[in-house]
Amino acid sequence: MKKIFIALFAAAALAGVSCTNLDENVYSQIQKDDFLSDDDNLALYTSRPYTLLQKWGREQSMWTLILQLSNEVAVPKSWDGSWGEARYGELQTHEIPASNKLVRLGWEFCFDGISACNDAIYSLENSGTQTDGKKKSIAEIKILRAYYYLLAVDCFGNVPYSISKTETGYPEQKDRKFMLNWIETEINSNIGLLTEVPSEVTYGRVTKDVAKFLLAKIYLNSLEWTGTARWTEAAAICKEIIDSKHYKLTDDYKDNFKINNENSPEAILAIPYSSVYTKECFYPFAITLNSDLAKIWKIGDTWNGTFMGQPDFMATYDSKDVRKAASFLFGQVYDTSGKPWTYIEGLDASGQQIVKPYILEDVNIDEGKYKSGLGRLDGARIIKWPYQSDGTLTTYTVSMENDFILMRYADVVLMYVEALVRTDKASAAVEVADFKTIRTRAGLQPMTVADLTLDNLLIERQHELAMEGWSRQDLIRFGKYTQAWWAKPACDDHVKILPIPDLVRGANPRLQQNPGY
Repeated sequence: MKKIFIALFAAAALAGVSCTNLDENVYSQIQKDDFLSDDDNLALYTSRPYTLLQKWGREQSMWTLILQLSNEVAVPKSWDGSWGEARYGELQTHEIPASNKLVRLGWEFCFDGISACNDAIYSLENSGTQTDGKKKSIAEIKILRAYYYLLAVDCFGNVPYSISKTETGYPEQKDRKFMLNWIETEINSNIGLLTEVPSEVTYGRVTKDVAKFLLAKIYLNSLEWTGTARWTEAAAICKEIIDSKHYKLTDDYKDNFKINNENSPEAILAIPYSSVYTKECFYPFAITLNSDLAKIWKIGDTWNGTFMGQPDFMATYDSKDVRKAASFLFGQVYDTSGKPWTYIEGLDASGQQIVKPYILEDVNIDEGKYKSGLGRLDGARIIKWPYQSDGTLTTYTVSMENDFILMRYADVVLMYVEALVRTDKASAAVEVADFKTIRTRAGLQPMTVADLTLDNLLIERQHELAMEGWSRQDLIRFGKYTQAWWAKPACDDHVKILPIPDLVRGANPRLQQNPGY
């Protein structure tokens, strides 16, 4: 599957190389209308909005911004003092200034993607050819733009609205209600043109199910975002995806994240990564492994990063839940052959050689910076996306081969169950076959009606979807986001949307700062 879409990334890069004095027909010598009359070329031409998704996997990205805003992952000061910049502490405590770098990069991820979509839509709409492939490509990019906008609206609330490449002047700021109405209308206006049945050709691209997934997120969060509950609509759209039989749960939870995971039957939309073909890299090993642990996988280039599971989040796992060890590295560590790993020179593999799942030392926050006694072996490290051990992984230059599944079928099942519970149908929710399977493949018993409280459902979502980018949104929807958790005090509601970055407001005088900042 991945090879088809990865080839587009490589071709797109080559198409941007200028050539002179060549006899061959290079792209720059072909009339645009002729080029866009071929459906394969349409896919090539519209690849840039997709390639920008790959920035998701960076250390400073929309993904890591969301991780640090939730209660899943923290970035405390390293034992050797190499980590602990203020931007991490600001996100952990939710005392976030508009100058925070991670917030600005999250904003840029959304609006760089929106701009690329506008460019592609303009070029396609203004080409002279009229084909079914062109109409579908335009619809695809419009839905992808809706996704970028939904991320922005979720995080920043009131955002600049611009859907035309030719628009002049400063974009007008629109409130969340306007934007959500526009996003929903945009999806419904284009969904009929999208591919119905996913295949190898559509891997990594927008399909009808991607559009339905986005609608489900809008309906599920509607009460929080607009004040109007739409649980019934959320349940209905999720059931459409379930009943389509386009997807199924893997037998083994870990198969969704393995090194070559492009065949996961749960992938509704994935970001393909390649150690050879993709420019942007996915490299969680650099942000979570210290140099000793990195040696297990023959990784020579790492930052001694301290991205790790937060102690109170780690404590929410049932001892039988296999997803804990599938997502985090803690306890006795073993090498790739299964032998205990002596990963600090001069020490043996005794009980002292254990990576502690919790940070045991006191951690104090001072002016947004961590000052801690974090030990070299403290903190459960991220292992959800296994690392290849062929000695090739290099930060910035060589990506992991694991694709990142942005939209996963298990999430659809859990959204469906939540919508049923919120409409007083818990007895129906516990009988959902795939919900039972999610529990049993995790090594747990299916939930009973008594078990299926909103609090327990939130924990289930967090364990199933750990570090996949939904926890911040979920914590807000379940009313937990402003509560205190590890190294974070309780806070007021203004933190549920982020500040508009200073640099962005400086560039657009029409943007008003969000309340409370």
